[in-house]
Amino acid sequence: MNNPLYPAFFRLDRLQLLVVGAGQVGEEKLRFILKSSPNAQVTVIAPWMGEDLRAALDGYDKGAGSPVPGRSQEGAAGVWHTTEEGRVAYYAREFRPEDVQQADLVVAATDIRAVNRAVYDAAKAARRLCNIADTPELCDFYLGSIVTRGPLKVAISTNGQSPTFAKRFRQWLEAELPELETTDLIDNLKLFRDRLTGDFQTKVRDLNTVTSELLASPQRGHRCPAGGCLMVSTALAVSPPADEPTLPD
Repeated sequence: MNNPLYPAFFRLDRLQLLVVGAGQVGEEKLRFILKSSPNAQVTVIAPWMGEDLRAALDGYDKGAGSPVPGRSQEGAAGVWHTTEEGRVAYYAREFRPEDVQQADLVVAATDIRAVNRAVYDAAKAARRLCNIADTPELCDFYLGSIVTRGPLKVAISTNGQSPTFAKRFRQWLEAELPELETTDLIDNLKLFRDRLTGDFQTKVRDLNTVTSELLASPQRGHRCPAGGCLMVSTALAVSPPADEPTLPD
């Protein structure tokens, strides 16, 4: 079966994300959200907060009050700010259907089926996109495995068939894409692209030439050591051979 999902990358600094639940499931969801998007604007609603989530939030600066536009102060129990201008606001109370009105995306992260279903019903009535923990048939989107290397971000999905493979593939990509070399390569390719002249076809041809080394080693019948092909391409973008067109240094 082919994977029919259409991948998209959300600007969580511009959207309001609601997470219902602050126990083990909520902590796992929020931790990965903030790891991938430390500038996310998140509201957490739950009658209590687990120790794991509280410990994770203690790593951020804690403020006061509720910075969520249009949301009542009732139950406001704290707000934390990340170094990337992200925000997590916590409300210590039960979920209410009207809570979804101030949200763009909704995540139900409890282990109580009735609560998760209530979140789903409210989200769909308000036409909000939602993710319901451990209930794929009620999800409009999934929170998959993610690899981040500087400006590069790769999302991995097996359409729910093998989360273990997604995890291992993420680990393989992390080993193959060293942080520094990946960032240097993409930065240099941007400089190279910005300096290109000529028509569209010429620019595409030049970009294809300079990135061909990414696949050069496998084409010769052997694979690179971890990050090896990437290092070759980074070096090529920085200082090409003398008989090649001048690239940015």
